Amino acid sequence: MSTPSKRKGDDHERRIAAYLVENGWVHAERRKAGATLDKGDLYGILGVCIEAKNEKRIDLAGYMKELEVEMKNSKSDTGAAVVKKRGTLDVGEYYAVMPMKIWIQLLKKAGYGK
Repeated sequence: MSTPSKRKGDDHERRIAAYLVENGWVHAERRKAGATLDKGDLYGILGVCIEAKNEKRIDLAGYMKELEVEMKNSKSDTGAAVVKKRGTLDVGEYYAVMPMKIWIQLLKKAGYGK
């Protein structure tokens, strides 16, 4: 039987995957645990690494280090840590956090700036 912490994390990942599917990324799924190289918690969006976080204490620096490793492992072009906002289960209110350099790349690819 899984621990309460594991169940909380699994539920968080399921909610994020469902939200992505509802918003058009129909192949978004939770990644199975146990891989040799951590490639993020969700997959199904080509080139995107998603790390899901549902913790009482938010550790942005730690999340960004983890995200960068997982992006490299998954050969992703971009990624974000999706951090649960305390007090809500509305995934649309969660935080999508990424290093500034990744955000700048996304802006450029979207046609903003240079």
